Amino acid sequence: MKTTTLIRGAALSLAAMGMLVPQAPVFAQPGKSTATIVAKSDAKLAADVVLLNGAFTGRVVDHTGTALKNREVVVKQGDKVVAKTVTNEKGVFSVENVRPGNYTASAGNTQGTFRVWNEKAAPPVAKGHALLVMGENGARGQFGAVDPTLLLLTAAVIASVIISAITLDKVNSVDDKVDQLGNTAN
Repeated sequence: MKTTTLIRGAALSLAAMGMLVPQAPVFAQPGKSTATIVAKSDAKLAADVVLLNGAFTGRVVDHTGTALKNREVVVKQGDKVVAKTVTNEKGVFSVENVRPGNYTASAGNTQGTFRVWNEKAAPPVAKGHALLVMGENGARGQFGAVDPTLLLLTAAVIASVIISAITLDKVNSVDDKVDQLGNTAN
């Protein structure tokens, strides 16, 4: 009876721990992938930006808001590169002679999708410049990854707790039988 209760408690504890511990990420081996990545521009996620005097301007900052100077910015419309420019000491970039439309601006591994409007047709929510934030905002979904060593260590600790509990239960049941034998002998 004690063993059954102990096993139920251990199973409930493991289920609770399984919900608290994040799942391990799956890592693909380089060059072995058969999946294709399809990039789709979603107009609902695009930020609205106003052309100021025919120029598409923006700023590149890190996750703390510090301006990043001398960063290459590539502006594309679809797959066509419209312009390449470099940020100044304030992290500002500017691309002249841009027509209204959908554009992707990228700096390093961070990119943003923007709907560029002329001054007369821009919606009220349109900003005067684009903003690219490098660094921590590039990660989507689960923040960080689980270290496989930590995962194995956690599994070993849980297994050792279960084994110790079962062993203690067996020792206690043997002690109970010894006590019963001692009481019947007297």
